[in-house]
Amino acid sequence: MVKKRIKRYDNYMKKFALIMATLMLCALCAPASFGATSAKAETYKRLAGKIIGLDPGHQIKANRTKEPVGPGSKTMKNSVSSGTRGVISRTWEHEINLAVGLKLRDLLEEAGATVVMTRETADVDVPNSERAKMMNEAGADLVLRIHCNGNSKERVHGTSMLVPSGKYCTAIEKESAKAGTAILAAFIEATGSKDEGLRKRSDQTGFNWSTVPVCNIEMGYMTNEATDKLLNTEEYQNICAKALFGGILDYFK
Repeated sequence: MVKKRIKRYDNYMKKFALIMATLMLCALCAPASFGATSAKAETYKRLAGKIIGLDPGHQIKANRTKEPVGPGSKTMKNSVSSGTRGVISRTWEHEINLAVGLKLRDLLEEAGATVVMTRETADVDVPNSERAKMMNEAGADLVLRIHCNGNSKERVHGTSMLVPSGKYCTAIEKESAKAGTAILAAFIEATGSKDEGLRKRSDQTGFNWSTVPVCNIEMGYMTNEATDKLLNTEEYQNICAKALFGGILDYFK
């Protein structure tokens, strides 16, 4: 069993090395500006009239003030948690979430969408319930919460998509799952990350306060050495942003 696990991990590390080599090649061959002109022409105005909400998870400082997990709920959670941190880089999750979120914002706006961001800097204090309410008030057609994952076992790696479930989310469950499925599929195809599938959650404040379709991408485990290194490169962040963008386009087809 141990030999099998070591072999699987070795295979993953080889895959990581291949991805890094590909990123270096892409960097050498890519045009100076972010995004090719032909790609812009193909996607221009495809999202015209759509309002897309982006919530880059966490912030520079956690807010441990308790808030209800859902409207009228007696279950209380911290307003905003601190998130995970890179096992090698020591980069905080909120930094990676925002970097990818800003790149994705630019792609969406180029395609004609109106983008509503819960934050565009790290130094904010916006509770998760308020982030959801912000999107409700904006009348967002879709909200994507952008996160990274963490695990006590460093070998764990992969990408998952959280989607709402439970009594607070009945009206948005179906569309949220549809969006989550499309975006996750595009992300896995573009990055080669291990597919951990959709995971239904009824305990997420950002879900339970939402009245519009919402899903939460967990791009990768920052507690995994290989993934942490990838997520800290601008090349891979670009790939992540473009993958999420492609998934959103697929959802609205």
